[in-house]
Amino acid sequence: MSGFIMIVALLVMAAGSGMAGEIGNSPAENIYPHDGKGNCDICHVASAADLRSWFTFGSTKRKLHSDYNALCLKCHNIALGHGVGKSPRINRERLPLDGDGKIACAITCHNMHIKSDDRKQAKFHLRTPVDSLCRSCHDN
Repeated sequence: MSGFIMIVALLVMAAGSGMAGEIGNSPAENIYPHDGKGNCDICHVASAADLRSWFTFGSTKRKLHSDYNALCLKCHNIALGHGVGKSPRINRERLPLDGDGKIACAITCHNMHIKSDDRKQAKFHLRTPVDSLCRSCHDN
């Protein structure tokens, strides 16, 4: 692994420890939302029942309370950096971008509903394994 990718990997791991000590202020907000068993309405407008229903339109399921980056900052006390809000010059993996074609943490590099056998990818909700994720935009 190149030095640059190693640094990015360490930053990703450090960001993963960026959970606020107490998520939110109310007991309802203290339920981890990323495992499919938690409180979906921390991010989603639709209820958990509607999100799991075959009869709910995908467009309804994708409605969120605010933009992607604001949602992350609601619980994670991390500094948004490393490309967030920028348009990538290269996107080899065709990572999703926000509506303005810019990097957004919750959809570009991370996928909150990822299911993977790769432990690091699953733990940090990475859209792809770390090597291919970094190389999507970076040469080194």
